[in-house]
Amino acid sequence: MDYFYYTFADPDAYDDIGRWKADPRDPRFDRIRSGLTAVPHTEGWHYAQHGIWTVCRPGPDPVRGQGWKIHVAVTPETFAPLVDVVSAFCYERGVPFKFLARHEYAWLINAKYAPRPVSGKGVVLYPADEEQSVALAAELTDLLEPWQGPRVLSDLRLDEGVVHVRYGAYTRRYCRNADGRVTFALEDPEGRLVPDRRAVPFRAPSFVSVPEAFTAPASAPDGPVPPYRIDKTLHFSNSGGVYLATHKETGGQVVLKEARPMAGYDLIGGDAVERARQEYAALRRFADLPAVPAAHEQFTWQGHLFTVMEYVRGTTLLEWCAAKQPYLLRPDPMTPPTAADIQEYREQLDSILPQVRAFLSALWERGHVFGDVHPGNVIVTPDLEVRFIDLEACIEEDAPRPFPGAPGFNDYTRTGRAADEYALGMLELSCYLPLTHLVRMDAAKLPLLVATSVERYGLPAEWAERILRLCAPVATAAAPVPAAVSPAPVTTAAPSAPAEARTALRAASSHLDDALGFEEWAAQIVAGLADTMTPDRTDRLFRNDFSGFTLSPVCLATGASGVLWSLLGTRGVDAPELVERIVDWIAVRGRESSAVRLESGLYDSELGAGYALWRHGRPEHARGLVDAALAKDHHSAGLSLFSGLGGVFLATAEMAAASDPFVAAATAEKLGGELTDRARRFLARLKASETPDVAHFGLLHGVAGIGLAVHRYGLLVDDAAAVDLARELLEFELTGYVRCADGSLQFNEAERRSLGYVEVGSLGTALVLSEFARHEGWAPADAGIPDLVRANGPELMVQSGLFRGRSGFIAGLASLARDGHEQPARSFVERHMNQLGLHEIRPAEGRLHYPGTRNYKLSGDLRTGSAGVLTSIAFAEGRRDAWLPGVR
Repeated sequence: MDYFYYTFADPDAYDDIGRWKADPRDPRFDRIRSGLTAVPHTEGWHYAQHGIWTVCRPGPDPVRGQGWKIHVAVTPETFAPLVDVVSAFCYERGVPFKFLARHEYAWLINAKYAPRPVSGKGVVLYPADEEQSVALAAELTDLLEPWQGPRVLSDLRLDEGVVHVRYGAYTRRYCRNADGRVTFALEDPEGRLVPDRRAVPFRAPSFVSVPEAFTAPASAPDGPVPPYRIDKTLHFSNSGGVYLATHKETGGQVVLKEARPMAGYDLIGGDAVERARQEYAALRRFADLPAVPAAHEQFTWQGHLFTVMEYVRGTTLLEWCAAKQPYLLRPDPMTPPTAADIQEYREQLDSILPQVRAFLSALWERGHVFGDVHPGNVIVTPDLEVRFIDLEACIEEDAPRPFPGAPGFNDYTRTGRAADEYALGMLELSCYLPLTHLVRMDAAKLPLLVATSVERYGLPAEWAERILRLCAPVATAAAPVPAAVSPAPVTTAAPSAPAEARTALRAASSHLDDALGFEEWAAQIVAGLADTMTPDRTDRLFRNDFSGFTLSPVCLATGASGVLWSLLGTRGVDAPELVERIVDWIAVRGRESSAVRLESGLYDSELGAGYALWRHGRPEHARGLVDAALAKDHHSAGLSLFSGLGGVFLATAEMAAASDPFVAAATAEKLGGELTDRARRFLARLKASETPDVAHFGLLHGVAGIGLAVHRYGLLVDDAAAVDLARELLEFELTGYVRCADGSLQFNEAERRSLGYVEVGSLGTALVLSEFARHEGWAPADAGIPDLVRANGPELMVQSGLFRGRSGFIAGLASLARDGHEQPARSFVERHMNQLGLHEIRPAEGRLHYPGTRNYKLSGDLRTGSAGVLTSIAFAEGRRDAWLPGVR
């Protein structure tokens, strides 16, 4: 999971894992060894910590070059003794090496949701050349022969032991891959930087021959080949895969659940194999319960333990709710759900949820708990029968918990049955309003979410009382049920949305008399941003999305300039001191970033910071940033608006067209010409592909946005061929769309889900199509703006962000309304504005925050957090002239 490492260091924000120190008072980690990893300090050696690693080298010169690195695989138990042995080995031979800087990191890299390519790597050696690598690997293999450890999936494993090798760079270098994305790099024999692929399974670079010593024959199979054919991979984690399979003799479909030995560790020291055995025992123990899938057998193949289980046809409860929710999907999204829609959904849940409660009650009566109750672990069959999957955490009630539970459904301060009851309450609440992740951040969210669910679905007071009793904070669990559970107008769900946004609904509720006006609402967001600013850090100024740690810290999407964009461009925000502090920070960090980073796009680099400063009257601060970004190589970059040539052209064309040009017109035209030439070749490759990559679609990363930039170039230089190409690009974008049950056109993301967002999906494409129509009246044959806008009406939205959430819908629909598409865009804007309060987080008086990606953490950035929400609402209220940099 790409976000996993960023969830530990800060309880409220995504943060660099190198800042994490396990708190011994935290009951989740009280069984994990923690603290700094110590090795003897040897005279003449130099030591430095980089992220989660401590690097040791026999002199002042940094480790450089590339070659056959040696990785020693560790478990949480073997890490400490192996560091002692291997460090002594390296000191004696003068070999530079690194090891995990803290003991808790040995659990982290081996945890169930750790990224698979890096799992198990605890110590890394950097031999001087191939000859030394072969010799050292052989010595270490003999020395460490008694030890066992996990397989490092991206490496070659030697003699089935803990020693692994992989050819790679010794220090971080970067280049762009074939799609123009920045990636780790190696140097090829011609001195060019090429991608350093960390593939699973291992694959050597094309210019490297694998030494014979590293190519020992694979071990023989340990027994007869299992009688199953793998048909489909359902899921991968560090613990192993889950596969849909067919029994070769009977033809019956089953699920194979793989458990890798010494991998996927839990919080009490169990690995995937141990938990698989526990799960199999639980499946057999509770086989008489109708909600438990049948467990057929377990077998070991090539060292991995497989559990063969009944294949249950159906969908997870999470998926079922998403497909049935009347506030998310209905035949006519223009009108509210009918009483019949709501009644049908309630009746179906009234069939499903009692089965969930009955199964858990049966476990509790037998002295066990499920341990990981959440909607993704409940399967709903077509007949509305319930099956529970993933019984890995099903344990005796008083046993230590292997997992704290899924985010949004756990309270790690509770144990035993109380933990299951809390998760059950949250599961039921999520079926009506899937915002349970927010409850941990703000205690006021629970009664609000319950009250909103009661109002929307006509739920009985008894239901509300039970959910509040099960899920109230432990310290107040016995307190009286708050009056907020009484049915109330749905508009009470947005108590602090700007008053101007809700004038049409003032008569509906007296609660709105106390609603905040725009300026006070915005001031509370500004206060929240100011409180969480970290000017002493170099990697971020504000809380940001986890993806921001791989981008420039001053960039528009996740960095400081995105916050600056929201403040400088919004009328009614008065924060001069905060603005100056941000500008000063950007000036320093922008120079540093431009010197070391390859990113050069509008949203991922210092170019966006310069653009934001220029756009809002700070040319003296913008000059150096814009010049530095434009001096970088754009020929190997992609074409997208986010990080590629498309966004660079849009920004430079705008700066060149100003009354006082900030960029030469010739520069913008040259970039636009190159963009158009490359876009034509890119489109040809996409059309020739049988299965175009889903990453090549969308406004900010794909062909819709490229088409927008090419279109503007065509108009700028009066190039009819470029305008025609832009139309072709948009038509290709629409080939990735499907007609949904509500009549809307939405992007089909590899059959997994349909998307309607600004970043990728219906709204982003509608914005492009609207611009085409505004300039030339053109529209594709089988798609129109109304088809796309139909996707943007659901009252139920999980995220509030600008790129993939509710605030993006607000700003994008407001844009379309200004373009003349008043209905239903304008009514949808009001609909979303009146739901915004559901997402707000108020940990302190007068401080307003919004959650970021997945609602796991708070964010202040433009892409996912508070800055994006402020920008969106300000634009919809007429307090901004632009909301999406370079685009609108």
